[in-house]
Amino acid sequence: MSVLVNVPTLVSDKVLLREINVPTDAPEWYKHMKDPEIHQWMGDDIPTNVTETRSNLQKYKEIPHIISWAVINNETGKIIGIYWIWKPIENEDGVLIIPSEVERISKQYWRRGFTKEARKLVYRYCFDTLKANEIHAQVWKDNVNSIKSLEHAGHICYKEETKMIERYNSLHVECHFKLTREEWLKSKLMHY
Repeated sequence: MSVLVNVPTLVSDKVLLREINVPTDAPEWYKHMKDPEIHQWMGDDIPTNVTETRSNLQKYKEIPHIISWAVINNETGKIIGIYWIWKPIENEDGVLIIPSEVERISKQYWRRGFTKEARKLVYRYCFDTLKANEIHAQVWKDNVNSIKSLEHAGHICYKEETKMIERYNSLHVECHFKLTREEWLKSKLMHY
């Protein structure tokens, strides 16, 4: 599938999604990643320096089964987040799915429409270009804001399972969501 060879650039009024540029993005992303609140529901720790951030961004670029973007604020031209999706796979029923998506947006841009615009760009790419039938996402049940964001986009929770969060050494419920092409076309986000 040729659409998977290069990371596409996606543009809206507020954001530009482009390939991660590690030397350019790492210093600015490190500033955002120092905020402990961003890490509350993530599986990683606060980076200790720019070198560690650079290494993490490079890993996102090199994972063969994902497409990763830097989320750029059009007003400033600086990175404010990252977004990645699994490349589509065909499940046992012959349905083409995106098995997972992850977005991390700097706290100062929460609830200001940046995540909505980035998600809308990515979903259009998934459904229109990659021809996916479903997009899946996983989120901890206590992460209420992420759940609301997924539901706003049209996602439906289809499964919950209890898992250990190693960093907290405690059990938590992981919710599994999916969005079909049909639900996407009816969603609030599609018409945002």
